[in-house]
Amino acid sequence: MKSSALSVLLLLFPLLASAGAREEIAAIDAAKATQSQPDAGTVKQPATATPVLMQLPDGRRADMADYAVVVFMQSHCQYSAKFDPDLKRWADEHRIRVYPYTLDGGGDASFPVPLIPRKTDPASPLADEIMTFFGNGLPIATPTAFMVNVHTLKAYPLTQGVMDITTLEDRYASLIQADMDQVDPRSLPPMPANAQVTPQ
Repeated sequence: MKSSALSVLLLLFPLLASAGAREEIAAIDAAKATQSQPDAGTVKQPATATPVLMQLPDGRRADMADYAVVVFMQSHCQYSAKFDPDLKRWADEHRIRVYPYTLDGGGDASFPVPLIPRKTDPASPLADEIMTFFGNGLPIATPTAFMVNVHTLKAYPLTQGVMDITTLEDRYASLIQADMDQVDPRSLPPMPANAQVTPQ
């Protein structure tokens, strides 16, 4: 009788352990979500963080904590492999958050564990993030980067294809200025043409 009870407990132990781990992960995720919830529409920086300000073309300065870059890449894209290290280096230097999304499920040396676009509606032809960023008719290709206001989530096309960092930084500053002036992203001139892209 003792051995059969012990056998049942041994068989149930992995189920109990995984249930506990599942609950623990859910609790950690819930705590992260609560901590990342902005208060009254603002994202709080740690008290010790010194703001990193960027000079805009019109002389204003913008806090880089208010903006982020979303970049779409593919593990097999030669142009992502060329562009991503420069983007990462520049973003790290200016403390700009980068959210890399993969279109083929894989990462690269700069972003080894990228985000995977998710499809919440099975009837939708494309994943949510693809529709959000490419839904305006921009071809789905990599690398493609967007400047995003983290408070309003308004996205502005930054580059499609390889762009040198000086040009990218100038465009980034111009897009922030357009965002501050509440310019509709659809009214901006198109991005410069670039053949260094890999279509999906």
